[in-house]
Amino acid sequence: DADAGMLNGAAFVLIYALATIPLARIADMCGRKYLLAGSLIVWSALTSLSGLSQNTTQLCFLRVGVGLGEAGCTPAAQSLIAVMYGPGERASAMAMQQLGLAVGTAAANFIGGMLIDSLGWRGVFGVLGIPGLVLAALIVATLEDPPVEQSMGRYQSVPGSPRGESPGGSRAKPSAAAAAATLTSGAFWAEMWRGVADTFEHLRRRATFVHLSIGVMIQVGVGLSIMAFLPIFLVRSHDMTIKSAGLSMSMVGGVFGAIGIVTGGIVGDWLVQASGDQRWMLWFILICNVIAAPLMVVAVLVKSRTDSIYLSAVVVALFMVMVGPPGAIVQSLVPNHMRATAAGFFGVLANLVGGSVGPLFIGWLSDRLSGRYGSDSIRYALAYSMIFCVWGQVHWYLAARAMPGDILEKTASKRLRDFCAVG
Repeated sequence: DADAGMLNGAAFVLIYALATIPLARIADMCGRKYLLAGSLIVWSALTSLSGLSQNTTQLCFLRVGVGLGEAGCTPAAQSLIAVMYGPGERASAMAMQQLGLAVGTAAANFIGGMLIDSLGWRGVFGVLGIPGLVLAALIVATLEDPPVEQSMGRYQSVPGSPRGESPGGSRAKPSAAAAAATLTSGAFWAEMWRGVADTFEHLRRRATFVHLSIGVMIQVGVGLSIMAFLPIFLVRSHDMTIKSAGLSMSMVGGVFGAIGIVTGGIVGDWLVQASGDQRWMLWFILICNVIAAPLMVVAVLVKSRTDSIYLSAVVVALFMVMVGPPGAIVQSLVPNHMRATAAGFFGVLANLVGGSVGPLFIGWLSDRLSGRYGSDSIRYALAYSMIFCVWGQVHWYLAARAMPGDILEKTASKRLRDFCAVG
């Protein structure tokens, strides 16, 4: 169990956290296309190679490599989405991108379960790495990255340049040799870390980003705690079998979670387009959160198993509306040359910090309550966790209040397909 925890936790999360921000800055300096493709190749190839590992140490090193590959994906992808879509369209686009995580996890579990008996775990690793390699080739062949220019030894995005041309009208894509020379120069890496520091300073001075990060951190911590401990709650408090609890969770987390993600993106964008005010995305999240918190208390305290499951499903959907809009708001706080780096900072703060501390705290609280409530301690730990939602709601509200003075893109803009097109 300790080895499994290392492989699925520290070995992956640590390198992911350390590598995300530097790789995000490289995406801002050099473009997103080849970083996305390279990241896909690294984590897909190492996933397949995991089937050849002979011991836990080898598998652990391969997991570190997978974490390094995946660290380059989300910031670059969100930055690319931010260039392709205006403020009134980003939330739904980012929600669809994040939906891929849930769909991919479900698909991997389904395919792995179907193939494990015939291929064994080594064969499953080998098979699951192949789709990423195919997708990397498609990215290289079809994806048109925003134009970049080389100026004083650095690459940066050129806003407003159509069809991949520099302001002077010439193509601004560096050759492979020039890119390799830049990546091996000390000046490039010094510029990279200066860019990271500049982005941090830019974000630190914006109350919207500070409160948004804290709010999402709390929300992610509570949400992942629900997903982690709800099956245990169903087994202990409602006498369900592990199999039945797992099937119920596939509906709660998979179906209703996906509904919440898509709804949050679509409704958030509709509200921005209708009002011209991006704060409505946060007001919508806040309203859903205010409804979800007391509903979750009822869901874990109600005696009926069926009522508990369906109420929990509604709660998960209401919580998951926040997946797309916050990332879209972050992109409205920064200029083009900071987009990926800002997404990297936001992802590390919100997801990794909240995702690691939240479930740990709820598990600790359940242990402390076991003396009073016995096997029902997890029921009350989940109920008490909703207190944190009130804390998070305060930060959602403060972020919304600060937005008018912080955002750089103040109105919904038309989709910039001429600037960055696919295909």
